[in-house]
Amino acid sequence: MGDSKSWKKREEKIEMKILLFKGGETEREVSLMTAKNVSNSLKHLGHSVEEIDTKSNNLLSNNYKGIDLIFNALHGGIGENGCLQGFLDTIEIPYTGSGVMASSLAMNKIISKMLFAKFDINVAADKIVNIKEIMEKDPMSRPYVLKPIEGGSSIDVVIIDKNFDMKKLSLSESGSKFFAEEFIAGREFSVAVIGDEILGIIEIKFNESFYNYKAKYKDSKTFFNFPNDMKIELKDKLEEYSLKAHRSLGCKGLTRADFIIPNSHPIDPVLLEINTLPGLTTHSLVPKIAQNKGLSYDDLIAKIIDEAII
Repeated sequence: MGDSKSWKKREEKIEMKILLFKGGETEREVSLMTAKNVSNSLKHLGHSVEEIDTKSNNLLSNNYKGIDLIFNALHGGIGENGCLQGFLDTIEIPYTGSGVMASSLAMNKIISKMLFAKFDINVAADKIVNIKEIMEKDPMSRPYVLKPIEGGSSIDVVIIDKNFDMKKLSLSESGSKFFAEEFIAGREFSVAVIGDEILGIIEIKFNESFYNYKAKYKDSKTFFNFPNDMKIELKDKLEEYSLKAHRSLGCKGLTRADFIIPNSHPIDPVLLEINTLPGLTTHSLVPKIAQNKGLSYDDLIAKIIDEAII
């Protein structure tokens, strides 16, 4: 498929009053890191920036008069599951990221995987589970992965291998619903899409048992590769699946699709999930992909804004 456009730096400038939503309850640490970087970038771009931590703010009581755009730097929870998007639609202010339906569908990994499969995208076998029940009986052959149906940043994700002691399982306090997914040994890749176009592909290499929260945000030994020598069949499938996933849910602006390339079928990628609000921290994948395409962090933020006000 290849890249369908050259990613040139944005030259024109339109100054706006932007309200930045950050913090919240879910994935708070990541959101605050993203918001710090975004805020600095918005100011570099010449915008006026106000910030709201949604954890301690009643959004209904705010005065939104004069706000040109809301930049959503929340991750998970109401910021990503369609609730915030529904509220923003009612006050009729443009916002970054996908709308209500796409956000809610992408957040629910079971429903989104069902849709992906209908669009002929490879997904891993899964089964909705009850934590108490799986502590007594495995829902599928080990190894498998235990994941929250809704959530991100690999929080509460556990690999259940042959040596795992179920007594160590203590996820019930999170209040999340979980599913078991077959474990696929292989290489991990992410593909960024923005404006309905492929931005780029990155490979993630890490020391942890999988690309977990520590590997994503804290481990200096995690490193990244831009696979310029990738087989064209694999590159085409990654790009095809990423665009199909983005479009099948009706996503807007920036998304990131995460894949496993099975060791047993190295040109047959498996889509794990699509993220409608990818992290924009210094450790995050999308800024690295953008930089590899010649886009600075400010260029990326400007492009996200452009997509939000189209």
